[in-house]
Amino acid sequence: MKNTIGLIFLFAVINVSYSTTLRELEFMKILYASEDVPKQILSSMITRRIDQIKTLYERKSILKDGKTFYTSTEHSLGLLLESVNSNDTQIGDLFESYSHIVNLLNEVNNLMQIHPVDHLTVDTSDSFSRDNLQAMMDGYIDDIEMVRMCEVSMGRADRVDMKIVERIKSLYNEVRNYTFYRDDSFVSESMSISRKTMDQCLWQFKFLLNKFTSTFIHY
Repeated sequence: MKNTIGLIFLFAVINVSYSTTLRELEFMKILYASEDVPKQILSSMITRRIDQIKTLYERKSILKDGKTFYTSTEHSLGLLLESVNSNDTQIGDLFESYSHIVNLLNEVNNLMQIHPVDHLTVDTSDSFSRDNLQAMMDGYIDDIEMVRMCEVSMGRADRVDMKIVERIKSLYNEVRNYTFYRDDSFVSESMSISRKTMDQCLWQFKFLLNKFTSTFIHY
C-alpha cells in the first residue's frame, strides 16, 4: 500500500513536457531528412533504451517505487518494439510514442537525482563541463554506430565515412583522458584554461559531426 501511494505521489509531482527534444531523435531526423528513418533504427533505439533501464533497475540506490516505474517503462517499450516489428503503425507515430515514453523516463530519473543527458546536443550550449561534453559525445558515437550497423545491413556501408568516425572517437578519448592540472596559487586561471580546452574540443567535435552528417546526407 505504501509503495502504491508513493508511486501515485511520484507521478503527481511530474511536470510532463512532451516537447523536450531528444538528441537521438533529432540526429536521426537530420541524417534521414530526405527519406524515412529506417524502422531498424527505431528498433535499435528501443532495444538500447531497454538495456539502459535494466542497468538502472539493478542500482542499489533505487527504491521500490523507482523499480516499479522502470518495470512499467520496460513493458511500454516492449509493446512499442512489438509494434515496430509488426509493421502495423506509421513510423512517425512510433517515434512520437518513443519520445513520450523516454521523456517520462527522464523526468522520473531527474526526480531520483539521476540527471539525464539525452537532451544535450552540439547546439545546446557553447560551453560544457567535461562530464556533460563526454556524455554527449558518447551518445552521438553510440548513435553513429547504430546507424552504421543499419546501413551495413542495407548494403550501404560506404555511406558512413569511417575515417571521420575514427577521428571522432579519437577526440572522445582525448576528452576522457584530459587531466585538469591545478596549482593552488593559480586555481582560477587553471580552471579557466581547462574550460577553454573543453570549448576547443567541443568546436572540433561540432566540425567533425557536421562533416560526417554532410557526407552521409549527400551519399
